[in-house]
Amino acid sequence: MCETHAIGAGELVPRSCQLLSYAPVVIYCEEVYHKLKMVMGRTKKTSLFAFLLLLTAAFSANAQLPDSISGWVTTAFRPVAAAQLTQFAGEDAGVIWEYGFESGEHREYSKGGATLVVNLWKMRDASGGYGLYSFYREAGTAVSGSETRMAIWPNRLLVQHGPYVIDARGTRLTIGDSKLLLSKIPPISRRESVGTLLPAALPEDRMVPQTLKFILGPVAFAKIEKGLPAAQIGFESGAEAEIAEYQTETGGRNVRLLLVSYATPQLAAKKLREFQQTVKGQQEKGIYLDRRGSMIGLTFGAPTAEAGEALLRRIRQETQVTWSEYVPTRRDNVAHLVLNVFLLAGFVLLFALVAGLSFGGIRILTKRFSPVPVFDRPSQMEIIQLHLSGR
Repeated sequence: MCETHAIGAGELVPRSCQLLSYAPVVIYCEEVYHKLKMVMGRTKKTSLFAFLLLLTAAFSANAQLPDSISGWVTTAFRPVAAAQLTQFAGEDAGVIWEYGFESGEHREYSKGGATLVVNLWKMRDASGGYGLYSFYREAGTAVSGSETRMAIWPNRLLVQHGPYVIDARGTRLTIGDSKLLLSKIPPISRRESVGTLLPAALPEDRMVPQTLKFILGPVAFAKIEKGLPAAQIGFESGAEAEIAEYQTETGGRNVRLLLVSYATPQLAAKKLREFQQTVKGQQEKGIYLDRRGSMIGLTFGAPTAEAGEALLRRIRQETQVTWSEYVPTRRDNVAHLVLNVFLLAGFVLLFALVAGLSFGGIRILTKRFSPVPVFDRPSQMEIIQLHLSGR
């Protein structure tokens, strides 16, 4: 049952509703209500119409963040659609969109005069969620779990769970708080759990921890890497990229390794020629490149050609090519063939037995009850004789 309170003469707005089970939606409704009232006027009909619109919006707002955590209480709530992404994500809206943004949720919590701002972003699948998490994560902040990745700063918490990414800013939160923030996240479907295979291709030896970033679009790439034009990667063709930092044997500055994956080896070979023209004569910047099947690796800041080429050779790739591969069926199993032969023989024997008994039974019954001979008539009782005794 919903309680209401008066806003103006004859105007009612929902205050709390057990059916919705959370007050932030009501706060959102009240704020939008006032905006609608300013546009539509103060008549009772328009107020009723606005109330119905707000009620529909309240039910459609599928809240996935808790109303309160560790004493923090919600003071503002907004469901975030594509049209509002820039409003809540700012200059990172393009990055979030590249990683497959589907929906979002914005909440503001209050506790003792302090404010905590939490954004929940839902991507198309786990690859997008991991990519956005890696984009924001910084070295020395990550705390990895089996199913959930976390990064903790003094005043920020970043959590990735499948396609969901939670970004909380304003105070220091704990791992326990991250579990509370994830408490209302629905189970992840098989489609949403699909992840990227690129991390397995990057060499792990000497990689600087937590520097790996997964990139799906030019906006994110331009913010991360300045050594190569983002437009040349070919993200519009479905390319995926990762970049990580590696320590050198001499202990100098780190080397950045960029790995770009394309749909086919032919497309990768074409892109390799374009990259070679772009980086031609830039060996002094430590830029070296190589192709492995459908992947292209580039180094930035390699101290020597040997160091750059050695790092490129450590890229791991496993390729399996099949051509009209035949899938065995039950018919190819010899045991099933022998079993079917015995079943067929048994069926033939059973049919012969039933047919013989039926024919014999019909003859006996006919001879016993028929007044006229049917089977044993004299005209049909001739026996063919060979007369071999006289020879």
